[in-house]
Amino acid sequence: MVYQKIKTMLFTCTNSELGIVAKTAIRDFYTYSNKLEEILEQASTNNYIQIIEKFSSFDKLLLGLQNSTLDINAVILDLCLNNIYDLDYISQTHTLKPNVIIIVVSDKGDDDFFQAAFAAGADDYLIKSEMTPQSLLWSLKRTVEQRKQKSLEYLSENETQLRAIFERSPIGIGLLDREARLIDVNPALCQILGYDYEELCSKQLIDFICESEIQTESKLNYQFTNSQERFEMERQFLHKDGRLVWAHLNVSLVTSALNEPNFYLAMVEEITDRKRTELKLRESKEAAEAGSKAKSAFLATMSHELRTPLNAIMGLSQLLQQEVVGSLNEKQREYINCIYTSGEHLLALINDILDLSKVEAGREDLTLVSLSVNDIVRNVISTLLESANLKKLQLVHNIDEGLDTCIADERRLKQMLLNLLTNAIKFTTVGTISLEVKRVEQGIAFIITDTGIGIEPSNFKSLFEPFRQLDNRLNRQYEGTGLGLALTRKLARLHGGDLTVESTLGVGSRFSLLLPAQPQHENISNNTNLSELTAENSTHKVFVYPNTFSKQAAKRILLVEDEEHTAILMQDYLQTIGYEVELMVTGERFIARVITFKPNLILLDVHLPGDVNGFDLLVSIKQKQDLKEIPVVVMTPMGIGDREKFLQAGAIDCLSKPIGIFQLESVLVKYL
Repeated sequence: MVYQKIKTMLFTCTNSELGIVAKTAIRDFYTYSNKLEEILEQASTNNYIQIIEKFSSFDKLLLGLQNSTLDINAVILDLCLNNIYDLDYISQTHTLKPNVIIIVVSDKGDDDFFQAAFAAGADDYLIKSEMTPQSLLWSLKRTVEQRKQKSLEYLSENETQLRAIFERSPIGIGLLDREARLIDVNPALCQILGYDYEELCSKQLIDFICESEIQTESKLNYQFTNSQERFEMERQFLHKDGRLVWAHLNVSLVTSALNEPNFYLAMVEEITDRKRTELKLRESKEAAEAGSKAKSAFLATMSHELRTPLNAIMGLSQLLQQEVVGSLNEKQREYINCIYTSGEHLLALINDILDLSKVEAGREDLTLVSLSVNDIVRNVISTLLESANLKKLQLVHNIDEGLDTCIADERRLKQMLLNLLTNAIKFTTVGTISLEVKRVEQGIAFIITDTGIGIEPSNFKSLFEPFRQLDNRLNRQYEGTGLGLALTRKLARLHGGDLTVESTLGVGSRFSLLLPAQPQHENISNNTNLSELTAENSTHKVFVYPNTFSKQAAKRILLVEDEEHTAILMQDYLQTIGYEVELMVTGERFIARVITFKPNLILLDVHLPGDVNGFDLLVSIKQKQDLKEIPVVVMTPMGIGDREKFLQAGAIDCLSKPIGIFQLESVLVKYL
């Protein structure tokens, strides 16, 4: 019988590793070691054993075992077993190569040494004085067979466990051959597709994918034929009863020990319920987006339809207040003031609704700049000083020393402070309202304190909800829509800050508007040249009117405005105070009119009928070398956030509609 050679390494202790032992013991050790050499040589001659390499240093043996190119079956350790270090040799060898057989040979013959060697990892123990080539061979053969049997038992046990996992897995599993045919499937895959085991086997997996997904089939065929190691996709499978089943397909290529493609492992997880949920969520999202678009379109329409007549009402009211077309008696002046005040109130309501909608829709873009805290505070205080004086309230402010600037959107910061101070004035009948600006750990705090009616702590939650008034009776004492605080908190959070409240019923309230030191936006400008005051904060300015009796020719203004009432209002007013005005209601032949009329100033509305809008006209005139020096003031609806866009295109200023008389006068004084 021909036996396969057992490839072996041999280690024999050296003098230094024997330690301090008796001379007789050393002589006996070498005698038996020489005998072992003879036995190994004889075994090798008979083709039983192949000695790959011999070592006299254990460190070199370990290095040899670490060589991955060496294919060995066994290690023979020739040990003296005089101390514990000899047992370490066994354990280190076993740790490094647990699958390699370890045969220990020694002249020690008692049971204690046997047990210690086996515990350290030895597979067999031979006494050198009793060894023969035949006994060594049988020891090696026996241990090899034992190892094989253990491996088979281990594999069998593992196969049983893997089969149990395969059968009980809730995920469908299929084994496919190189042609993508199913060779084995588990019950879960049968349940997902509705077929029996026999009906699935020998069929291609792509046969069960929905026929309408032609691209899927082509893609799968390509991936199978090109032996891709792994791919996954979500596809619809055709159930036996005709319904479609969504599944997540994950296919992996399993290779042999020689790294050659062997078979495919396909994992099929049903995701029909998840897909239905995703579809419902997508439909809900689309419906919400459609609703949002409809809402935005409605708000844009409402903005135009309401603001257009308001422009005329407030503009004409201002003209009458100025007595441009004749004197008014006391009662007429009272009526006109009432009309103008009511228009302002309605306009503020419309602006709040639109601003809140923009913020909630995430369409509000902040223009963050470095602002003078002192200028902002003086501006809002001067705007509301008259209202406070009418109620005989003291309006005071205090700014921490050294607190010069803050970073915020100028218009929105003023709006937030005006909202809070207006509320404080409205709900305070006697006492003081203060505005403090402090540097705090989180940034800068604007603190508004009043001595008003106060708020119940239970109402704090609903205080910042839109359209909520703490007093909801029809005949409630305090007017308002409940939008101011809701909008202010949303704007504060849009800046990266917050709005908080502390209040005691009957004592007063304290609102803290916090702005971060470093806002969470990148569009921060270092420009500290603040915009000119708008109509609501410019009422205290003194303007110089043109001298209509001057012998000099009147300056010319080209007014481009399509809204009839606004156009008539502005044209009449400008002509009344001494300007020559030409009106255009469309952008047609705009450049030709500019060349002919030679205006000193152009007032340009951005919303014009037709395909050409005000921005296009602005760009076109700035491209003309001989016309680009003519100053152009753009007129935009309130809330349009493109001011920087128009200024970059060449406009010298932007006016928000409705345009007040004082706004218009400030532009005339400034640019003419």
